[in-house]
Amino acid sequence: MCGDRPNPVPHGVVEALVEATDALGILQFGRNLQLGGSVRLLAGPFAEQIAILHNLGDAGRVQVLLHILGRQVAISTKANNLLPLQQDQL
Repeated sequence: MCGDRPNPVPHGVVEALVEATDALGILQFGRNLQLGGSVRLLAGPFAEQIAILHNLGDAGRVQVLLHILGRQVAISTKANNLLPLQQDQL
């Protein structure tokens, strides 16, 4: 919030959320994930950071690469914590 007004979300987030819904209107973030694709982290200590999807693991876990302090660092998170991004959303 900025005073009594909500802050705007980054460009493309709402459109990506709509695109990630199934026929019942339930969000299914993991279905559009592609190795090497850009993703936005939605939860955790790195929320709102952009990363590269590096590995799709078992049990809904994934590994992403974050650019931190001049190098890429691998972190693991749940697939539902990621929002796939299109090139125009970066």
